[in-house]
Amino acid sequence: MKAEFLIENLEKYLPLLSKSLPIHSQIPVLSNLLIETTKDGIFVYSTNLEIGIRVKVAGKVEEEGAVTVPGKQFIEAISSFPKDKVKISLKGENLSVSCRDDEITFRTIAKDEFPSIYEDKGEKIYEFGEGEVEQMFSGLLFSAAQDDYRPELSGVLFSQKEEGIDLVTTDGFRLSMKTIRNKKVLQEESVILPARLLSEVSAFHSGSIFMYMHKKANQVIFESEDITLVGRLIIGQFPNYAKVIPKGGKTTITVDSQELAQKLKVVSIFARDSANIVRLQIDDGKIKMLSKSASVGEGDVIVQVEQEGPNNEIAFNIKFVQDFLKSVTAKNISMQVSSSVEPALFKVEGMGDYIHVIMPVRIQD
Repeated sequence: MKAEFLIENLEKYLPLLSKSLPIHSQIPVLSNLLIETTKDGIFVYSTNLEIGIRVKVAGKVEEEGAVTVPGKQFIEAISSFPKDKVKISLKGENLSVSCRDDEITFRTIAKDEFPSIYEDKGEKIYEFGEGEVEQMFSGLLFSAAQDDYRPELSGVLFSQKEEGIDLVTTDGFRLSMKTIRNKKVLQEESVILPARLLSEVSAFHSGSIFMYMHKKANQVIFESEDITLVGRLIIGQFPNYAKVIPKGGKTTITVDSQELAQKLKVVSIFARDSANIVRLQIDDGKIKMLSKSASVGEGDVIVQVEQEGPNNEIAFNIKFVQDFLKSVTAKNISMQVSSSVEPALFKVEGMGDYIHVIMPVRIQD
């Protein structure tokens, strides 16, 4: 095994490769990266059995071969080298890595012990154009659950309909949905894909991305020119999202998204000590936002809004509202409220295909 490449040709993939390296693994080889040199190029793999990654590194192959090396330490070494040419070669059971006058060696584990990230790609079911993945999943991924207590809530539901496809995420306290009209992605009614996997796909470099699905192996594969990302389909019953989405609200307000975010930042200082709760009082063209802390003090700020309907009141976990606003690039958003105990519906100016729902927090006066 012998090859050479420029540091920057691998360095750009290191953050992606490191994300699928397990922090602690009972299987030693999973903490390693597989480096393979073939007539087709230089390839580097990582996997934690849930997500598998393969990247192609531009370089020159002099001798074919494959071996695994400690992943975290190899990434640290490459990141520490100057921006120059790196040569790798297998010397006995060690991998030599040299750059300029420096040389380091890594203990290796045989390639045969490294699990294959996939056996068969399965059926190609969709091709994403340049920028389409980010466009489709923006405003969705933050609403997925961050843990696997209920695995189906940690994913993105693809629900295929005749008129298009609904993309939905929820953690049980909030819900995001985007409807892509006149788009056929799936042959079956629905699948759930890991939100974490789609987050990595959204960070792919420019160019088309192909999506494959192998139902028997329970795998989905995203592939670009230089990156292959493999993940598992999530098996579970996604909540009936249509029942959660309000049909409308008694009170509708339209507000500047940046101003609302700035005012929420002020009241969040006091909400931290009160379970992150902020109370919103909608009153004659303004929102009064209140939060209290017994040890710090209280915040009481006002935002001017356009109001339709009667005065109203609702309370939220302030983090949920702030997460939503971070995903907004439009100038204005609207919020529809029926009562203090019913979910509120948020919409974004210029995005008629997108809605966000936040469950209220019940508070005692």
